[in-house]
Amino acid sequence: MVFKLKPRDERFFSYFEELAEAICTASGALEKFSRRPLDPEGNLELLTRLEEKGDEILSEVMKKINSSFITPFDREDILLLSRELNNVLDHIQGTMEKFVLYKAQPPENAEYIVKLIAVLYTASLEIKDCVQKLPDVRNWHSDILESCEKIRACEHEGDFLYRTGIALLFENTKNVVDIIKWKEIYEHLETTLDYCENVSNIIKGIAIKYV
Repeated sequence: MVFKLKPRDERFFSYFEELAEAICTASGALEKFSRRPLDPEGNLELLTRLEEKGDEILSEVMKKINSSFITPFDREDILLLSRELNNVLDHIQGTMEKFVLYKAQPPENAEYIVKLIAVLYTASLEIKDCVQKLPDVRNWHSDILESCEKIRACEHEGDFLYRTGIALLFENTKNVVDIIKWKEIYEHLETTLDYCENVSNIIKGIAIKYV
């Protein structure tokens, strides 16, 4: 069966791009903070505003999808992609929130946290690149699939950094409370990369379906 791309409703593509842009801004701020932990409250305020914006966009998508007679592709795919993009954004904000609430002092081998956040930022940039090419999915098909594979690679690299970082955390950290704090931060970042991979899987499915 050959699927044909329906006449597009540009509003949905704009929503995707806004969410992807917010993800990049949030992950970029988190990455910068991980290297130079200055103004944690200010960074949390920024990420909270972005997270709230993401919730508003998702709400708008759900309203528009019920009132639009024609959508650019299946309504289910639109909702899934919007929700997973918003999940990524929520979890980036949640990571910053943990940094602030826990007042966590960097553990030994803190470079694994920095590397993990850097990988998240790289995945965010690839998500943005994919989303920007969705309106012309046929012509950008190969590039979209390539970006999806890069996001998957980021998730796999994140798994390695997570496992290594956790092992060193237990090996080198004496304070049990610090172990608990940083273990939660590691886990939250690993989950965020899982959501990034979910986004890539949804976009890959769309690219294959509508080629």
